[in-house]
Amino acid sequence: MVDKEAARREYPDIRALEHSTLKVPYEILNKKFRTAQKAIDREVTNVLGGSNEILHCSSDPRNQSIDSVANFLGGVVQKLTALKRKADDCYNQEQGCLKNCKLRINHLQDRMDQLRKELPDDDFGVTVWQRKRCSRFIVDHLLRQGYYKAAIDLIEEADIKGLCNVEIFTVARKIEASLQIKNVSLCLNWCIDNRSRLKKIKSSLEFNLRMQEFIELIREGERLDAVKYARRHFSNIDAGSRDLMQRAMGLLAFQIDTKCQPYQDMYNPHRWKTLLQQFREDIFSLYQLKERSMFSVVLQVGLASLKTPDCYDECKKNLQCPICSSNFNEIARSLPFSHCSHSRLVCKISGEEMNGNNPPMMLPNGMVYGEKALLKLADLNHGIVTCPRTNASYPFSDLKRVFLL
Repeated sequence: MVDKEAARREYPDIRALEHSTLKVPYEILNKKFRTAQKAIDREVTNVLGGSNEILHCSSDPRNQSIDSVANFLGGVVQKLTALKRKADDCYNQEQGCLKNCKLRINHLQDRMDQLRKELPDDDFGVTVWQRKRCSRFIVDHLLRQGYYKAAIDLIEEADIKGLCNVEIFTVARKIEASLQIKNVSLCLNWCIDNRSRLKKIKSSLEFNLRMQEFIELIREGERLDAVKYARRHFSNIDAGSRDLMQRAMGLLAFQIDTKCQPYQDMYNPHRWKTLLQQFREDIFSLYQLKERSMFSVVLQVGLASLKTPDCYDECKKNLQCPICSSNFNEIARSLPFSHCSHSRLVCKISGEEMNGNNPPMMLPNGMVYGEKALLKLADLNHGIVTCPRTNASYPFSDLKRVFLL
């Protein structure tokens, strides 16, 4: 059994940060299973059709010759061979998904084993696991930002090939590239393959893609083809899309340079960016991926926990504070300040905390620094301490210790 205190500390962490680690391969397995089921059902139907032909042949005296029966049997054998080939292919694909699920489960189980053994954070195994988690988060962020080569290189270097969702983002990359050149064929094929799942989340992506194709036909002056296209694809639209479809039919009466609304907006090329964004949202919803990368979320939480008003005061910045550095300072600007229930005094010179081992010392000008840093300054200047803020110099003997109540 895992220690209760450790479980309370780590389980929320696993649930919050590792949801997609297990959910994504499960959704991929679920999709492959349903696809395999449909494919095998089709092949089984073909085999049954061939068997029925043999039964019909046996009852028809005209088709009871040896050659006729041999032809029918040969057809059934071919269909059975196709069924076996399809079943083997589907089995291999599902086995690959199952291995990936098992790999990720074992990866998370390693962390729970470390908790069970109560290993310290600086243990080698714990460090390796945390480093792999950090690499996974960075890879996910790189894939979302489009840096695929950098992500692949990091996967190989960190040896986390089976722990990243590269397959999803590879498919998304191809579809996004096609949408950027105003081609909807790949995205439409993806919608058809995932039609039942998209229907569950009430997605209108396929309708909007069809609508964009309709608009592009009108833009090119192919109005008759646009009407034929509308009859073929918009005959069974739901009630929620009927108003939009009726409005789109009005485009047939307007030129592309019209100023009349809403037809001007429907001709606007910005609709392609809207389709691209909707595709990203839908593919993330299907695989239950968050809108933001986990790397971005964890980084912002960490920065917000360290951010204080002093981080933006040039006179109070701490040398050892990450937020006070130029890079993180700008990133954390829009984040909320941390809530500190206990204050700490930090030496401006060394960045170390002032406590019993490093008591605060006050100069005659009222400035307070840590004793350790002041001793180093005094040793370098023959017992004279120079204030870094005012440049005033005083003998170390003039300094007074500060006591806090």
